[in-house]
Amino acid sequence: MKNILLCCNAMGIGGVETVILNQVLAFTSKNYNVYVVAERGEYTQKVEELGGNFIEIEFPEENNIDTDRVNKIVEIIKQKNITEIHIHKYQCIPTVLTAALMTNTPYFAYEHGIKDTKKYYTWNYPIYNSLFPIYFENAYKIIAITPKVAEITKEEYGFDDNKYKIIHNGIDFNIYNNDNPNYNKSLEKVFIISRIDKEKLPTIFNGIDAFVKVLAIEPDAKLNIIGGGNAEEEVIKYIEGRGIKVLCDKEKSAVRFLGRKTDVTKYLKEADLLFGVGRCILEAVAMKVPAVVTGYEGINGLITINNINEAMEENFSGVNMQLVTNEEFMDSLLNLKENKKKIINEVYNIAKENLDCYKNYINIPKDQNKQFDFIKLFILLKEKENIIKKQSEDIKTKYEWIQNIEKKNKELLIEIIVLKNY
Repeated sequence: MKNILLCCNAMGIGGVETVILNQVLAFTSKNYNVYVVAERGEYTQKVEELGGNFIEIEFPEENNIDTDRVNKIVEIIKQKNITEIHIHKYQCIPTVLTAALMTNTPYFAYEHGIKDTKKYYTWNYPIYNSLFPIYFENAYKIIAITPKVAEITKEEYGFDDNKYKIIHNGIDFNIYNNDNPNYNKSLEKVFIISRIDKEKLPTIFNGIDAFVKVLAIEPDAKLNIIGGGNAEEEVIKYIEGRGIKVLCDKEKSAVRFLGRKTDVTKYLKEADLLFGVGRCILEAVAMKVPAVVTGYEGINGLITINNINEAMEENFSGVNMQLVTNEEFMDSLLNLKENKKKIINEVYNIAKENLDCYKNYINIPKDQNKQFDFIKLFILLKEKENIIKKQSEDIKTKYEWIQNIEKKNKELLIEIIVLKNY
């Protein structure tokens, strides 16, 4: 019997957290015991509802290995007879990596982000300079959601191709199910689903720009924004800058903020069109809602049979897709109004074949124990010491150079003063 431990910093609302819920579904359907360790959040209850077991543990960002927290994970591994670990967030590494190595428990290292955030950790929490190479080196597999994500880690840490496994985010088509899709010609009910933080602002702004184009052919269209974050004021300013009414009158406003929601299927059943990137595009496709990728650089266009394979390859982020012109986008909207049912079902059938969460998650073969190479650990630590030493020498050299320049500047200043007085 497999006993699986899934690790996340918190079970709030987000793409990674939704992936974990899908894993709970997929693994419990195989009669595996699944345990999720994380801080509590909006999705905590769903873990239990889907057949998993939730264990509350905080994983703060810190430059430290907390031995008490490590011992808690070690105790869980032993008590629950954990056979494999899935580490989804970097915040978990200091604790869970240490516990996995102490107990010789094999683990998967997940790379979810399409943007490399490792430097944030190595800069703010220097312990990660040593932890990252150990973490990736000793993982059974490094799971990347797209080929480009895998390349980020390859460039920095190397490893053979067989160390990596590309697993696109999947979805449960039984839960994300719409028996009565909106095949009508209307595009009046438009949605953006996103975290409202600075990282996501470009995609949200592009979604607002796309909505402006919808208004040209659907003057009564309404944009509903689902999500929460600390950048809502910036979004409101951008909307108002486009001359759109927002939050003035709930009936007359063209844009409405609905806040954080855990039941997005309820809203997608009402939707005529969705704008976004990543997970929300997949959810819309599964719910038979037309979806437009509003990427980080501009609008990548409506998902159709012609571009869905390309879009899936990079998890609907748009990073590998061409931007569409204003004319191309308007043509796609007009074509959607006339051929909505055909476009929706062509896209749905391809996604159903390739992104079913019950098919695309992997496990570690039975009795696969990880024997940690402590000699390699000390080699890695020595390499990091050499890097730190070299960086210190560079800083010292630059500091001495600056000091010398400042000294010469002072001497020149004194000369100038003397000459003026003379």
